[in-house]
Amino acid sequence: MTAVVLAGGNGQRLGLDKACLCRDGRPLLPDLVAALERQFPEVLLAVGRRRAFPFPAGGREVEDLIPGYGPLSGLHAGIAGATHPRILAVACDMPFPAPELLALLTEAAGPTWAAVCRIRGYIEPFPGVYPRAFLCQVEAATRERLGVQAFLVRVPHVALPEEEARRVDPGLRSFVNLNTPQDVRRWL
Repeated sequence: MTAVVLAGGNGQRLGLDKACLCRDGRPLLPDLVAALERQFPEVLLAVGRRRAFPFPAGGREVEDLIPGYGPLSGLHAGIAGATHPRILAVACDMPFPAPELLALLTEAAGPTWAAVCRIRGYIEPFPGVYPRAFLCQVEAATRERLGVQAFLVRVPHVALPEEEARRVDPGLRSFVNLNTPQDVRRWL
């Protein structure tokens, strides 16, 4: 399985490039990549368009093939660039993925269906496992300007219940998303 870190967003709500978020002066992205490298044989960074990070990020960069459509563009680039039949996708502004939750998602996914979680009644697309078999569907959804959740309802998937996610990640830290300055102050 290939791990894909979505790192192409421009961070409009946050006011800075999310891939450059730091804690105590140390960038989060290299630590996230290193953690994923301990669990997956290949880690890709879906970067939107190639750019120089002000630090060694790790992983192999892939550019959006259909730029400008947010996380779905990154998911498409990651699926297209992966060398394994399934990918685990996580956003770069989700710095706390529990290895146990990633393993649970990996076990729940199949060759033709995705595995995500339903948290607080909503489907959380990240972290999530997606088969490379979805490449054409992701491309079509990207061209239709769908969001990831709208895409998910069109394709076969299993949504693990919140209780199951809490069993391996009691605080649901895997779903913490640093979108705003308030989120950064709270979690970092």
